[in-house]
Amino acid sequence: MLKDWNHDLVHQLSEISDSLWRMQDYKKAANSCPHCLALWSKLENEYEGHIKLLAEEIKRHVAEERFD
Repeated sequence: MLKDWNHDLVHQLSEISDSLWRMQDYKKAANSCPHCLALWSKLENEYEGHIKLLAEEIKRHVAEERFD
């Protein structure tokens, strides 16, 4: 079993990745509303940044042999 902090990182990465995947559909549905499309695009960019941060932290834990 993973330590809580490692589980939390993986879980949050999964949650954000899932949300990001769904935003592609949200953007398609919002194509007639430029404000909604801009909102989804902005959130998409922010979530991509969050994914990068979480992935970097997981990699750091692995490199330090703390991913247990």
